[in-house]
Amino acid sequence: MSSEQRSKHPFHMYEAIFAQPQAFTHVAKRNEVLIDNCATRIASCERLFLVGIGTSHHAALVGEYLMHLYGGDLFTQTFHSFDFALYRPRITPKDCVICISHRGNKLYTVESLKYAREVGCYTVFITGEGVVTEAVQSDITLPTVAQDKSAAHTVSYIGTISVLSTLADRIGYHRTGTSLLSKSFLEHELSQLLSVALETENEMVRLAHEQVNRRRIWLVGGGPNAIAADEIALKIKETSYLQAEGMSIETMLHGPFQCTEPEDLFILIAPTGPAQRRVFELAGLIQEIGAAYLVISDGTPESLHASATGWVIVPKVPEPFCSLTCLMPLQLFTYYLALECGTNPDGFRLEDPRFARARSLIQL
Repeated sequence: MSSEQRSKHPFHMYEAIFAQPQAFTHVAKRNEVLIDNCATRIASCERLFLVGIGTSHHAALVGEYLMHLYGGDLFTQTFHSFDFALYRPRITPKDCVICISHRGNKLYTVESLKYAREVGCYTVFITGEGVVTEAVQSDITLPTVAQDKSAAHTVSYIGTISVLSTLADRIGYHRTGTSLLSKSFLEHELSQLLSVALETENEMVRLAHEQVNRRRIWLVGGGPNAIAADEIALKIKETSYLQAEGMSIETMLHGPFQCTEPEDLFILIAPTGPAQRRVFELAGLIQEIGAAYLVISDGTPESLHASATGWVIVPKVPEPFCSLTCLMPLQLFTYYLALECGTNPDGFRLEDPRFARARSLIQL
């Protein structure tokens, strides 16, 4: 978090949100050779483990989807840093472990990296600029972007996924001889589509103003969009301190829906993909209990619009990347919720002496 604190709009989070499209392109271009060299080594590994915590864990989960689609069938599994460090899955020197940390100093991510090095794995550290890598040893470090000035990480999340996207493509190429993601898409086209997704700002301002007093906000999606739901719920908690929960559609249907109320707001992340039909079905249940829902989609679920409190259409992209196009309007929604609540979205609530004292008691 930056020492240059702001007390009014535009906060650092706002500027970071709009820096994301260019950041995706910049990171992909600057790391092209380094990532290809790294991918050559990973392609010969038996297994790949992606490790992170918080927003970095969400990035790792997106990375797993990218690897499954583009990584040439390399076995890939994501772990939360806490579990990887303390419960130590059985790994071997034939494996690769990629640890992700925006600041480069999270306790259990650093411990995970140490464990992997002790075993003799090939280790990769994805982190932001300015991290003292001598203190965190790995075989290779892949830099993302300058450190987020806000405690609510946005541009660093996109930077990490840019690295993971290019890495998945190059691993797939070195394993199969075929690249399934075009260089033009990663370095040009996707950035333009992310910029289009941010053109929803005025609608997000309106929706935040109208929905800020909801009892609870539920975000629901399927596949990679469930990760976007979880990430936005985390951002709402961090920035406006409202009650928000994000989860997969099937998780919602198997228990959590029973504690919802008509005063709640549902946000349905429903672009084209295998989970879309199931998300449609949830809309009918929401109507039955008298709650409201918003739809974030790529224009396909027109049947949901008539009963929706609002909807936002983003550009259509391959499904792993719709977790980014759908994410960005909701980052703006999150930001404007904080403004409606009168909170500082950059500060992690540390301006409150109680939370500052609590934070000082523990190492993250």
